[in-house]
Amino acid sequence: MKINKQLVGSIIFNIAETILIFLVGRLLALPTNFIIIIMLTFITTRACLGNTLHFKTWYRCLIWSCLILLSLFMILKIDFKLSILFTIFSAFIMTGKSNINDMYLWKPKNESKYGDIEEYIKYNITNSKLIEFEENLKKTDDLLYVIYKYRFKEKLSFSQISNKLDGMENVRIVEKLDQIALAIRIHCGI
Repeated sequence: MKINKQLVGSIIFNIAETILIFLVGRLLALPTNFIIIIMLTFITTRACLGNTLHFKTWYRCLIWSCLILLSLFMILKIDFKLSILFTIFSAFIMTGKSNINDMYLWKPKNESKYGDIEEYIKYNITNSKLIEFEENLKKTDDLLYVIYKYRFKEKLSFSQISNKLDGMENVRIVEKLDQIALAIRIHCGI
């Protein structure tokens, strides 16, 4: 039986991180049941709301997790209900869905920040500038072209694009789409 070393290392890290965070709560003299409730609420909320943010290095993950839960434990010392609300809010932030670039509260629900590009592509499929832009994009950057194709040709949502790109974070997809949007607006004169 072959053992996946990365999986075993990840499990060991997660167990150690959980124990460390629990001990931080105990150092603050919090009741054990409240610590467990806050930790489970945080974990469950992150899991239910979608993709979670991950860090490239283990120590950044450890530091960030400890700081977030330490702040939640500090709020727990003030009020349990308030701590639950902040735990859910913090977990939502840690999914990456709270990216401020995606939040346009002043625009109608159906209006996209790429609406002008979508409309241009819809009515100019055979336009030589658009065809030239697509060919140049395909030659220079495969990832940008794939994201362009998924978003503007196939009209996929951010979560669908993320799934097709093996879980690429929405933040990175938005970043790439902003690059594409700037380039197409300049090239095609939108």
